[in-house]
Amino acid sequence: MRTLIAVLIILVVVAAAWSGGWFWLAGWADRQAPSVLTEIAERGVEVDCRDRQVSGFPFAMRIVCGETAIAERSTGTRARLGSVTGGASVFAPTIARIDMASPARVESPLLESPAEIRWRDAGVNVGIGLNGPRDVSFDAANLSAAFALSNLPDPELAAVSAAGTLAPADDGGTEAAVSFTDLAVSADGAAFPTVSGRASGHLSVPPRALLNGRAGLSAPIAARAIDIVLDSGGAKLKAVGQLSVDAAGVLDGAITLRIAGADQLPAFISKLPPQMQNLGNAVVGALFAFGRPATVDGEPASEIVVEIEGGAARIGLFELGLPRVPL
Repeated sequence: MRTLIAVLIILVVVAAAWSGGWFWLAGWADRQAPSVLTEIAERGVEVDCRDRQVSGFPFAMRIVCGETAIAERSTGTRARLGSVTGGASVFAPTIARIDMASPARVESPLLESPAEIRWRDAGVNVGIGLNGPRDVSFDAANLSAAFALSNLPDPELAAVSAAGTLAPADDGGTEAAVSFTDLAVSADGAAFPTVSGRASGHLSVPPRALLNGRAGLSAPIAARAIDIVLDSGGAKLKAVGQLSVDAAGVLDGAITLRIAGADQLPAFISKLPPQMQNLGNAVVGALFAFGRPATVDGEPASEIVVEIEGGAARIGLFELGLPRVPL
């Protein structure tokens, strides 16, 4: 009996110490928040965190903001979100989780009008190392977005799910990966076929430059170890290779395409916007004329190599001009 009482007393003392420590740390975090936001602003990103409070007791520490406005000065990009919650759990202290409430309104010089983005669940995970942020990942469910671009009228996209990661590579570049399911894209009244897939590659620029947007990028930019798999309507495409883009936005490189379910391609191409059907038909023609046997995820496929030089793509005897990539 005395042992049980002693254990209960110890548990009460530990719980009281834990509670006191949590609330002390919560007060400290709340007092530090303004200085952290000031430091972020000095780096060019202004964050207006309204109705700030600390939550997560007893096993997490999170800063909760109500309506939140974010502005990136160098690019003129602004975003407004319903609310933002960020912090870490004692079970994963080296990962900061940021959850965002839908919707978001984004304004950018790249857009002719503000973009409206909605989702069911969305968040960002930031891996924290001894020298600060280490890698970044995101995930979203039931994502949809409507925006405007000067050369693409009324584009919209939606996806059942999307996820991605950015992590520093040993050579100072970035290891990047993204995946999505049931991605639907439409523009100028035409809808692209729904696609699921994944993509990964090594980029020559560091993660911080990518997160800083166009202001942080300097050409040329190279991507190697590109590995893309897309699946739509029974047709499956795999692309591997490397690409580079110079200061003028001109592409160079080589991509090997492997396509399974080629008999489904005509139906897929017929659903593309008219301006993209020529490219699709050229790929199909090259497959039948120059394709070599291969496999994609164990399925029989045909393989062709696309050589890209000076912004022109060559597939066998076919040659097509490619649009420049804006940087």
